Amino acid sequence: MALCGDDHPKLVARINRIEGQVRGLRKMVEEDRDCMQVLKQVAAAQGALRSLGAVILEDHLKGCVATAMAQHDHESETIAEVVEIFNKFIK
Repeated sequence: MALCGDDHPKLVARINRIEGQVRGLRKMVEEDRDCMQVLKQVAAAQGALRSLGAVILEDHLKGCVATAMAQHDHESETIAEVVEIFNKFIK
């Protein structure tokens, strides 16, 4: 199944920023930077990934899940999938 949202350029831009953050982390470690600086960047990268996931999940709920519910198409399977992925996000 394809992504539910249609603003893929914005998603790609977010992913590019996250890639830059991770490359920056690698550079910080290679340069033996201060632990607290590295940890702050790790937290920032984690936050960016969580935010990206939240946007994709919201698009999925508004698009694919809403459509499945309206059409009564595999409702219980769709709900189970959403619960499963949501549980992964909250860990």
